[in-house]
Amino acid sequence: MLRKLDDRKIAIVIPLYNDAVNIERAISSALNQVLPQDHTLEVIVVDDCSTDDGFERASRMARTDDRLTVLRQDVNQGPSAARNRALAFSDAAWFSPLDSDDLILPDRISKLLATAECNGLDWIADNLFISMESSPQQVERNLWPEKPEGPVELSAALFVERSYDVETPRSELGFLKPLINRERASTGLEPYRNDLRFGEDFELYTRLLLNGTKAWLVDPCGYYLVQRAGSASHSQSGRDHRRLAKISREMTKRDGIDPKARRALEQHCAYSEKEAAMWSMIDGVRARDPRLALSAFGYSTPASLHVIAQLMQSVRRKLGLN
Repeated sequence: MLRKLDDRKIAIVIPLYNDAVNIERAISSALNQVLPQDHTLEVIVVDDCSTDDGFERASRMARTDDRLTVLRQDVNQGPSAARNRALAFSDAAWFSPLDSDDLILPDRISKLLATAECNGLDWIADNLFISMESSPQQVERNLWPEKPEGPVELSAALFVERSYDVETPRSELGFLKPLINRERASTGLEPYRNDLRFGEDFELYTRLLLNGTKAWLVDPCGYYLVQRAGSASHSQSGRDHRRLAKISREMTKRDGIDPKARRALEQHCAYSEKEAAMWSMIDGVRARDPRLALSAFGYSTPASLHVIAQLMQSVRRKLGLN
């Protein structure tokens, strides 16, 4: 850590890219946090070369509240680099990410902070509320609907197991938006991998847990993850899942890794290869690129069989045989 961090300061970090319609709501929810009297808040928005007027809207809000800082990237680099830019700017020991289309209740951060400090946690996450774009504060379900009541200690094995192929679609723990202490968790000034545009949260949280950090997942404290129609279909590609498979494979080779965590990572790697193969096929069909489509069969035998099974199922549906 190159600078002294303020243990009484909390930074809420918001990457922004072409989301002018929602950014003011996200910023307002962040600025409305009610913290203990001896703590201070800063909200940092990093615009990633938006082509709409989101940067201007955020900048207008910053002119009326000195707790808000708005920065702008020179080149579009994705959410990891945007968050790292904000955290390199900040001297807050505690930080929490907030997506530009989501919102948080006023007492969320104070609840997480109190639990973390009382229990000596390096970071803490809450079970998120899932809502829809049409009614952002109407709870549809919790992120992990089957979560046991009360605090759950996060291990690397548990986190990875619940980050892929879960029983409820889009309930992976990689969506969590925790409160993290940068000094206790030894994240450095730039915690995220700049080369990741997909799965960056999964990589960070898994790395922290493999490093031995103490973390809990608690019941909902008031983060609304607002789902947009069709958002999953355009936010991932075969290349994204290939990178995740590589990350999981690399993590299995860490010295002294817990056997349960290694098995979970091996299974995550195999699943990511299947997803990479399927999305490579989808990408190739969309781009009318036969070579890209055929690359779906170059990952592994299980991944190739998965693609074939999915293609056969699609044909059966079209023929009305299911």
